[in-house]
Parts: sequence; C-alpha cells; structure tokens
Amino acid sequence: MASIDDAFSMNDDFGATTVRMIRDIVFDLGNVLLPVNRLGAFKRLIPYLPGDRAHLLRAEPQAFERLFDGPVAELETGRITFDLFQRRVEELLGTQIDAGEFQSIWCDMFSLDEEMARFGKALSTRYRTWLASNTSETHYRYILDRFPQVSFYRAAALSYELGVMKPAKAYFEKALAQFGIKPKSAVFIDDLEVNVRAAIEVGLRGIVFRGYPDLLAELTKLGVKSWDAGDGE
Repeated sequence: MASIDDAFSMNDDFGATTVRMIRDIVFDLGNVLLPVNRLGAFKRLIPYLPGDRAHLLRAEPQAFERLFDGPVAELETGRITFDLFQRRVEELLGTQIDAGEFQSIWCDMFSLDEEMARFGKALSTRYRTWLASNTSETHYRYILDRFPQVSFYRAAALSYELGVMKPAKAYFEKALAQFGIKPKSAVFIDDLEVNVRAAIEVGLRGIVFRGYPDLLAELTKLGVKSWDAGDGE
C-alpha cells in the first residue's frame, strides 16, 4: 500500500492528477469514540449527598450537572489540579468523599463504542487522524489506560494542555498549529453542533456526530474513502 501522504494524489484513467481534498480527520472523544454517561456516575454520589442535593439529582439531573460547570471548566483548562477540583465539588455538594472513591466515580462515565474505534483505526491507515477533546488530565490518563482501542490518532489537542476549550476560536487555532495541518484539508467530527460550527468558522469541514451510519454517509459525501467498520480493513 502507498504511504498515507502519497495516497492523496492519484492518477485517474486519463492520466490527470486528482487530489483528495480531505487529508486529515479530527475526532472528538466523548460521545464520539466513547459514549459518556454522566448521570450514571452522578448516581454513585447519592450515598454521600445531603438530602437537598440528592433530591436535586433525582428530580432535576440537568440542574445538578450544571453545578459542576465552573469547576469542570477550570479543571479542563488546566487552571486547577484534580485535588482542588474535588475540594470545589465537595464544597458545592456539602459533602466529603474519599479521594480514591471520588476519582473512581468521576472516571466511571465512559464506555467504548467498538464500532467507532474500529472505524477510526481503519481510517488511520489511509488518512491522518487526530484527536481534539475538552478533557482533564485525570480523564485522559484513565481513558488511555482503560480504552487503548481509541489510540489510533497521531496526536491529541487536549484542552487542559492548551489552556482553552472548544468552541473557542483559540482552541481550534492552537489545535491546527499543534497538528501542523491546514484547515481546508481537514474534517472535524464532534457530537456538539456549537463545536462543529466553531470549527467551520476557522475553515475546517464539520460533521455533527449522530452515530456511525450517519457519519459514514457524511464522510462519503466529502470524498473520504470509507468502509464498514466490521471489515477491520
């Protein structure tokens, strides 16, 4: 097989050179490669919660999740450590939790989309694949250890290292610079429309992830050579 870089210029039947527009495929992590079940993790907090917070979690889980927005943003931009994040959360919830147990709960929200992991690995044999994620060091280290199947990308742009999160324009500018790629050569895949719109504004193609079949169809429209993930090609 030709090298990945060589594969983008091919001769057609008339001897002319055809250039594939998409050279780079940039994946989000959560809810693209790894489904995220925050509510399941939060339910493990119930034994540690005072009555009002437990009631809020049961009655209005989205409102409960919003309590974490500030500390999560600080954690995922690298402004606070995980230990300080735990203390902030404990203050918000009015509780105290063993450090090991809290980390276990906080990481217990991911599962593997095996079909997407196989598909990403297959694409990485013909395209340059990258990761662009809002995440923390704690989550990212856990994911690498627990789900090595998703480590098919060349490099990862991680919000806690970049100091900025999607959908900020600066995030995408820093990610592109880190990867050393041009936006016009890339397609970005994310489950959040706001992030995809931001990527499009800096010049990338964008796809809102709605499942593997839809992604396959959208990539095909862009001329990306794809195949059924079950083939393992």
